[in-house]
Amino acid sequence: MSVTSLGPGRVSLRPLKAEGYLGRIQRSLTAYIEAAGLGVGDRLPNERTLAAQLGVSRPTIREALQTWQAMGLVETRMGSGTYLQQEIRAGALHVPVTIDPGREAVLHSLELRRAIETDAARLAVGRGTPAEVGRLREALEAMEAAYAAHGFAIRQDRAFHEALYVASGNPLYLQIFRQLITRISEGFNASDENPFVTEPFADASQPDHRDLYEAVAARDADRAVAAVTRILDFVERELRGDA
Repeated sequence: MSVTSLGPGRVSLRPLKAEGYLGRIQRSLTAYIEAAGLGVGDRLPNERTLAAQLGVSRPTIREALQTWQAMGLVETRMGSGTYLQQEIRAGALHVPVTIDPGREAVLHSLELRRAIETDAARLAVGRGTPAEVGRLREALEAMEAAYAAHGFAIRQDRAFHEALYVASGNPLYLQIFRQLITRISEGFNASDENPFVTEPFADASQPDHRDLYEAVAARDADRAVAAVTRILDFVERELRGDA
C-alpha cells in the first residue's frame, strides 16, 4: 500500500515505486496491437505465445488481459481466445465503468443509456453514411431472423444497437454502451438472474427496432428518437415487472 497511518487524523502517502510489470506489459501489448494493425473484433495471440515473446509468466499476461477485460477493452471467450472490444492505442485514456450488480443499478444504467442512445439516433440520422445505414439494416435483418428461428436474439440485438452507435459518428457512445452491457452481464452470476437474457425478452419491441432503422434510413430524426424511446420504455417496464 502507499498510505501510512501516523495516528488519528494524520495520514501520509508513501512515494510511488517505479512502474511494475503490469504497466510495462500493457504498453508492450499496445505497441504490438498498433504494429500488427489489429482492430475491434480481432483476436490476440494466445497467452502462451504472448508470455513467450515477452519473457514473462502466463499468469502475468492473464492479469494484464483481465485488467483490460474489466475495462471493456477486450473480451475473453472460453475456448476461443481474447478479442479486442475497443480500439487500443498508445496515449489513449481508458476509463473504467463501475456498476454494482443488481436490478436497481441496471435501471440507473438504463437512464444513462437513454441519454446517449436517443442522441445517437439523432446523430445517426444526420451523420450515418450509406454503408453504416446498410449495416444497421443487416443487423436488423439478422435480429429478426434469430427471433423467427429461436424466439430470442440477445447477441443480434446488441449488434443492432452497436450499429446505431457506429452510425452516430461518436465513438465514445459506442464505448460507453459496450462497457455498460459488459459490466451488467458480468454482474449476474446465473443467466436466470440476468434480466437481459430472459426469453423472449424483447420480442414485443421488434416492430420498434424496424421503425428505428426505417427512420434513420429516411433521415427522420424525430421518428428515430421516438422509436428509441419506445424501445427503452419497454426495457424499463420489463425490468420493473409491469410490462
